[in-house]
Amino acid sequence: MLRMGLIVAAFASVGVGSAASAQPGDEFDKLFAGTPWQIIDGVETREIKLKGNVIVLQERVGGEIHTITEDRSGHGAVMCVLQYYLVLLAMNEICHINDDEIHSSLMSAVSRIGKFAERNSIEPVTQREIVDRAESVGAQTLKQAVADNSLARLEQDCADPQGFGGAFSELRKMGAGKLIEEQVDVLLSVERPAVDGPCY
Repeated sequence: MLRMGLIVAAFASVGVGSAASAQPGDEFDKLFAGTPWQIIDGVETREIKLKGNVIVLQERVGGEIHTITEDRSGHGAVMCVLQYYLVLLAMNEICHINDDEIHSSLMSAVSRIGKFAERNSIEPVTQREIVDRAESVGAQTLKQAVADNSLARLEQDCADPQGFGGAFSELRKMGAGKLIEEQVDVLLSVERPAVDGPCY
């Protein structure tokens, strides 16, 4: 996605990142019915492919099942981008950017992504529940960032050209409204389950 690397770098500066993440397997139980377990490198695994080239991999270790989802669509993991946008909204306030255009564009993006995720969910879930979950993850991430870094470090990240200050500056230069809309158009161009990894 266009210039997302700068935003990813900004998140990394305060410890916000994502990898393919383990999720509860309940929503995939029906999908995996009839899919046999295989032993790969001594670990019991099974894998299914969902629409839009989303892969769900399960590993069973000591009786516990761990589920990892991976978006291989080439358009980005929908929930990861949603979390990034929600954190950008928060940092818009924390860093006292107070940019109305960016705020409005991000709010529109969050709404569109929420509708997409609801439409493509494996189990019934509402747009509000999807956004609430992502906001919860973003809030926890920010709290951890504040706990791990001094307030001065967070303020430095706000002003740092390689941090959030730089990300917002780039968004402004490139026309935040159009840029975010184009990014979301690409992100949502392939119907698929909304998963959170890998980010990019």
